[in-house]
Amino acid sequence: MDTAKNILIVGAGHGIGLSFVTHLSQLYPHAQIFATYRNRDKANPLLNSQLKREHIFNIDPTVDEHIKKLATDLADIKLDIIINCVGLLHNKEGLAPEKSLKDFSTDNFLEVMRVNTVVTPLLAKYFHKKLNPTKSYFVTLSAKVGSIEDNRMGGWYAYRASKSALNMVIKNIAIEFQRKRNNCVVLAIHPGTTKTDLSAPFIERTNYILHTPDETAQNIVSLFHKMKVDDSGKFISWNGDELPW
Repeated sequence: MDTAKNILIVGAGHGIGLSFVTHLSQLYPHAQIFATYRNRDKANPLLNSQLKREHIFNIDPTVDEHIKKLATDLADIKLDIIINCVGLLHNKEGLAPEKSLKDFSTDNFLEVMRVNTVVTPLLAKYFHKKLNPTKSYFVTLSAKVGSIEDNRMGGWYAYRASKSALNMVIKNIAIEFQRKRNNCVVLAIHPGTTKTDLSAPFIERTNYILHTPDETAQNIVSLFHKMKVDDSGKFISWNGDELPW
């Protein structure tokens, strides 16, 4: 994409989402960037960024009415890029990835499924008519652990299942968008292991390459800009490898 005039980043309060704001602001200095956050306690870097305050929205992206209102607030905007960075792996209330079935909790499972799966279809529902008809990108951060074929380790029941469900949603959206002929590239992207609050309790034990949020944002933007409409509906790793569902 030679230029982008309007960009929406959901889940931009910190981590990778905030780095998308920084990187895309530098890449497209004349673009309007709209960003959302949910947790005020972590949002100071976003609120103190160069974005106009009227372009920053405090919403819960899992709530239908919040996404609907956001779409109304941006009624006259045609978006070139939408990126969903929302994700839940653990929290301070004791929700954590399950090591085995003894750790399984219905409440925790449903909460992880809710946060990790509903935002993308809500964005597609309310924003599909607001995409640039010439070409646009609709990107969601997924995870390699959501690949059923690649699962060799087990565990992490809720997170794995939520990302598998998310991938199915993304594939469905890509098919529906193709029917609408809206020239949108819909992608599920595995960001790689990144040093964020989400991964912090687990990165000491990993053998994977570790990235900073800024590196991850740059990798992903460079990656999806290479994708064509024919690539819509793919599940891709940060390094360009296509991942099995």
